[in-house]
Amino acid sequence: MDAHLIDSAIYGHGWSTAESVAIFSERARLSRWVDVLKALAAAQADLGIIPASSAQAIDGLDGERLDPAAVGAETRRTSHSAAGLVRELQAQLPAEAREHVYYGATVQDVSDTAAALEMRDVGAIVWRDLRAVEGSLLDLAGRHRDSPMLGRTHGQPGAPVTFGLKVASWADETARHLERWSQSRPRLVVGQLAGAVGALGFYRDLGPELRGRFCRRLGLGEPAISWIAARDRIAEFASNAALVSATMARMANEVYNLQRREIGEVAEAASETTMGSITMPHKRNPERSEQMVTLARLVRSAASTLTETMVGDHERDGRTWKTEWVLLPEIGHYLLAQLSLARGLAAGIEVDAGAMAANLETMGDFGSQELLRRLSARLGKHRANDELQQAYRAARLSGRPLKEVLEQVASPAELEGLDKPETGAAATMVDAVVAAASGRRSAETDEWA
Repeated sequence: MDAHLIDSAIYGHGWSTAESVAIFSERARLSRWVDVLKALAAAQADLGIIPASSAQAIDGLDGERLDPAAVGAETRRTSHSAAGLVRELQAQLPAEAREHVYYGATVQDVSDTAAALEMRDVGAIVWRDLRAVEGSLLDLAGRHRDSPMLGRTHGQPGAPVTFGLKVASWADETARHLERWSQSRPRLVVGQLAGAVGALGFYRDLGPELRGRFCRRLGLGEPAISWIAARDRIAEFASNAALVSATMARMANEVYNLQRREIGEVAEAASETTMGSITMPHKRNPERSEQMVTLARLVRSAASTLTETMVGDHERDGRTWKTEWVLLPEIGHYLLAQLSLARGLAAGIEVDAGAMAANLETMGDFGSQELLRRLSARLGKHRANDELQQAYRAARLSGRPLKEVLEQVASPAELEGLDKPETGAAATMVDAVVAAASGRRSAETDEWA
């Protein structure tokens, strides 16, 4: 029986993806550990630490042949997290090679290197999906660079903006995530070969050379120093994931709110099979946006805990890296699930420019910022603001027409054209975001590198 929503046949699609499952399934984890041990044995044979024949036998190990139940049984019997794996691998090897598997390595050498491979694989998908989201947002921002709508502050109607400006803000934030993601790769995709306390004492003077060969065989960067006690790599990955996830949630939260029927300015794309409610057939729920915000909460929570794991005792502290065993996969599942939803959301946002214009018209005082600008030239900004504050308050309290009250403060020329939305430099900023992104994207590769 599946005990977690990630693995649920019913609900798993909302909390994971086929790609995240392929990375973090137990079978994938066992195979990844075996690949790490193969690379270690090959590097050791290169330096004469173990016989070449043993490395060749170890290279023939097949993670698919491992029995997770048997590995687990031995792990429980010995109360050691690697003993079950070692015993099962030894059973696959000829007698002369059995002592050379997992030779001189410690648990973190395998688990930390495996974590680097996981971050590499997740990171590549994040890069791909973020670029796809950004591309959709840039297109949407360009199409609506001049579509006026109410800007809202403190949850209340404010001055006009354009929908293109709102979307360009999402795109520009996404661009910064791509920059951070690119910059972080050399720090994150780094192998680990440290030995018991980080000094590589088991390998004596061959330790640094062995570590370099080991990392190169796996396509990983080589650290200058062991990082068994320094958990900032995992924490940085988690923090970057939380930032990405929060931006996707910001976009989704905005769609969630603007889809409300009393606003009705945008909506998620919905298929013919989508059911809004099992009891209220008229409803069209923003399911995708809701789930994206939910997933972001989980990613941010996990990232906070992984930042806490940076503080541990001495050279090794299982309370730090064993926490990562739980939360790094969860972040991977949730983030990839959210980005999959974000790609669909960004590519399919339905925009009702007519509703945006109607909502603007309904708010007859949306021109207050422009009127303040005009009066400031004559009265000074702060005096003009005081007089307008009093005028708007008087109109609200007395029930008199706003225009009638404002005529006591402003001249006819100053009141002229306030019913036309003034969106300032919104279109110019949309153009700047689109141009900057287009230049950067033309120089980028599709691969996270």
